[in-house]
Amino acid sequence: MKVLITAVATAALLGVLAAPAPVFADEDCDNVTKALEEGVAISLKDFETTMADLKKTMAEPADDKKKAAVKNTFCSASGEFLGFSRAARAVAQVCAGNQRSALAAFDKSIKEMETAIDNTCK
Repeated sequence: MKVLITAVATAALLGVLAAPAPVFADEDCDNVTKALEEGVAISLKDFETTMADLKKTMAEPADDKKKAAVKNTFCSASGEFLGFSRAARAVAQVCAGNQRSALAAFDKSIKEMETAIDNTCK
């Protein structure tokens, strides 16, 4: 599941960022898109690091307290990445215009992340 979230989110974010020239090719969108690309890289690296740490932690025997801590860390990191994905989708819609296929890929990715998070974190 962790790998799925990372792969889906990465594919959607990179797909939209690599879309054809934005409809609003002004300096503001260029600046926001550049900052977004940097933010995606940082957020993704942080998410992957957290998931690797959790994998190591769960490789050892776990009591209920440890399992709860791992679940909370996973839910927090996933929620943060989901929030970033939603923000990136909003920027993509404004700066890239209504490119339905790119936005649909984003929406699908976000929905898959929401489902995975809901199934784990409720």
